Amino acid sequence: MLQSPLRNTIVKSFLRLRSLLLFVATLAMASGCGFYLRTTTLGTYISTVNIDISKSPGLEKELKHVFSLNGVSVSDSESAELSIRLKESSVQKSTSLVVPREGLQEYELILQVTFTLWFDGDKATEEDVSFTKAGRVRVHPNQLLSTSTEEQTVRTELIQGVVDDFVHDLYLRLAREQKTE
Repeated sequence: MLQSPLRNTIVKSFLRLRSLLLFVATLAMASGCGFYLRTTTLGTYISTVNIDISKSPGLEKELKHVFSLNGVSVSDSESAELSIRLKESSVQKSTSLVVPREGLQEYELILQVTFTLWFDGDKATEEDVSFTKAGRVRVHPNQLLSTSTEEQTVRTELIQGVVDDFVHDLYLRLAREQKTE
């Protein structure tokens, strides 16, 4: 059975029309559920933050960087919408693996950070939030120089992980509070 060119044209047109209708239906569903209203930055919920974490310059630098990426300006004012203080920060190092014949060791770094937060300059709203991240460093006795570099890299990754967790937690908290208002 030979197919006519007219039939091929009609089938192609029908398939294009069906694809267009599916696309329009998908857009209608997405706009109906509020997907287009969703935001992923903290700048939607707060505009200024006061950060005092001078005991840990790496942590303070990373926090300032992430807040600026999220559209939040860092202020020295005590009356900022959010104030953050470092209550406690510690790094623990523990051996997690030893291979005696090869002289290889692996140890785990655990970063624990506790921030004190309060909103709108009101210390009555003060609360503590804690975050923990862990990473592993391999030590080979013949490569001690590269081990210290690897350890510094892991420490930097731990700081970034804690800051990311903190900002994500803060974002979810502010989004929930706005939703209940």
